[in-house]
Amino acid sequence: MNYLGLDYGQKHIGVALATGSLAEPLTTLPTKTALQLIKELVNKYSIDELIIGQPDVSLKLEFEKFLNSLKIACPERSRRVNFKFQIVDETLSSHDARHSLLHTTQKKRRLSEHSASAAVILQNWLDSNLSLSVPLS
Repeated sequence: MNYLGLDYGQKHIGVALATGSLAEPLTTLPTKTALQLIKELVNKYSIDELIIGQPDVSLKLEFEKFLNSLKIACPERSRRVNFKFQIVDETLSSHDARHSLLHTTQKKRRLSEHSASAAVILQNWLDSNLSLSVPLS
């Protein structure tokens, strides 16, 4: 299964991709134009599930509008029975992402932080929800 992780922000949306059990930062999108670009990513990577970080309560109204628009913008959802939206807690994802980017330049850090946060959100979800069976010998 293919997963797309999103870290919603007022100005930028971080995007991460997992085609298995490992999430990787993909890109950062401007929030104003993100819907069409997310739709393109859903199609390009044959995404089965969107994992979206629940932002701080101060962004609740904007986030709800974004979610409603996203559901309308991704009609693939109605064509694929298993296509789902998952809203997850994003507590400390930005902190963890900043920590992982400590050794990069400040400019690159600013641009990468959103997608790194999305990767943290997605990886946390994958770790909690995918049962990775390891054969016992």
